[in-house]
Amino acid sequence: MKELTLGDIRKQHRVKQEVVAMALCVTASGVSKLESKRIQDVSLQRAASYLAAVGGSLKIEVTLPDGATVAVG
Repeated sequence: MKELTLGDIRKQHRVKQEVVAMALCVTASGVSKLESKRIQDVSLQRAASYLAAVGGSLKIEVTLPDGATVAVG
């Protein structure tokens, strides 16, 4: 099964690379380079910024050894 990429998310929401590039202050080539990486290989800060540029958000929930969960961010 193919892993979902940032580019897949952008395309599903019909956002142009140029729009993401402006939001991230990079070139369209920089966005393309970012989209070629696996999501887990992108820093959390960069992934959150990218997702915000396409209208989404990144939420992280940590499960502690005692089973408690903590929302981060």
